[in-house]
Amino acid sequence: MLSPSDLTTLRRSLRDDHVLSVFVDRSATDPAEQRAWRTALDHRFVVLRDELQGSSPDERDKFERCVDLAVKALEELGPTAGTSGWAAFITADGVRDARALTVGTATFAMWSKGAWLVPCLRDIRRDRSVVVIADSRHASIHAYHNGVVERVDRVRAHHEVQNPPLHMGALSRPGFHPGTHGATGHDAAQRGSLAGRDHMLDDAVERVSRHASDDAWILVAGIKAVRARLLADLTALAPDRVLELESLDVHGSDAEIADAARAGASVLRDTLDSRRIHEIVEAAGPHGLGAVGAEATKDALDHVCVHQLYVTDRYVAEHPVEAETAVRESLDQHAGVEEVSGKAAELLDGLGGIAAALRFRPTATRATRAA
Repeated sequence: MLSPSDLTTLRRSLRDDHVLSVFVDRSATDPAEQRAWRTALDHRFVVLRDELQGSSPDERDKFERCVDLAVKALEELGPTAGTSGWAAFITADGVRDARALTVGTATFAMWSKGAWLVPCLRDIRRDRSVVVIADSRHASIHAYHNGVVERVDRVRAHHEVQNPPLHMGALSRPGFHPGTHGATGHDAAQRGSLAGRDHMLDDAVERVSRHASDDAWILVAGIKAVRARLLADLTALAPDRVLELESLDVHGSDAEIADAARAGASVLRDTLDSRRIHEIVEAAGPHGLGAVGAEATKDALDHVCVHQLYVTDRYVAEHPVEAETAVRESLDQHAGVEEVSGKAAELLDGLGGIAAALRFRPTATRATRAA
């Protein structure tokens, strides 16, 4: 998996080199289809070789060296069948980076100055979640990352024993029954149980927050009343990252937890992306900090004022060179980049497929220079 910082490193370390960027889809499980990626990649190498006919002999030699290194890397380091995908960035000096991807990718190769980064955008999307499942007696905390779930913590409720009820200011005599028909003793026991549960939930909230840090999604499941308490407390701490999982109970298997975590993270991500795109659209006026559409976004990139770039899969497919250029320029000015999906993508596709949140308005810069 590539992180946002990995993407920035690839951009900065390879920006002046000729790079063969290779992406391989190994998701096929049918033996008859498991070598299709090799045929597609060989065909792509032929296309790139034809495009280099007018280039210098030195560049063509570099390309052939990179192709040889790519073939060798695929034999030695490449993914196994049935995995999501694989990416490598190769220069004439060697394989600069090669790793498995956590999401599927089409088999593709590009020869360019600098690494070709657009196919990596889906892989850098946040997919780390913390799932807490609780009833009145215990809370289990699970970490989910890249399709793998693991229990990382467990909190138990300890019954808080109340002091024995007094009889006329002293401990009750043997044979004395505290309260009418034992009601007072029962109430004390119940209060102790509730106090133990509340302390457990306070502890669980603190531990979940610690495991989630500042970037993981937080998913809450379990008994309804307990779930509601956890949901309220955790939402107060991380309002954009918490979701209730009504379908997952305390007996959920690891596979069920992983499925719920994957679906929950997708809901939270799409909700947050939709809100951000709406905010950019609302801020796209002459005095706002939003740019929507190819022309406005390019203007913002030219003025080095982009804080976060958003593109859709459709825009990437229809405008690959423009999308790659926008991603590179965003990374050069320390901006974040993200490929949105779901409802956010539907909204953005209707507005050109690309948008940016800005640090300042480009027009303000022009006006200042003109003055």
